[in-house]
Amino acid sequence: MYFWMALGLVGLGLVLLVLVVLPILRRMAGLRRAMARAQGRAAEVQGLQSSVEALQGRLAEVAVRAAAVRPDRVTASRSGSAGATFGSGE
Repeated sequence: MYFWMALGLVGLGLVLLVLVVLPILRRMAGLRRAMARAQGRAAEVQGLQSSVEALQGRLAEVAVRAAAVRPDRVTASRSGSAGATFGSGE
């Protein structure tokens, strides 16, 4: 008789364990999708960062060329009067 009571308690424990674990396993599918989206966004951000670095390099090249063509204007724009120098319509 004690054997059947112990077996019943173990069976009840297993059923309760399954009932507790099932909702957690269901949520894990949603977490996997969210993780995949986050990884996709991270890859996109890395691509954008490399684009930004390339643009910054290009900007530095253009600034060097501009300094060679018109050194007075580039110097004036760096001192904070970019609107007056470049936007004056000269």
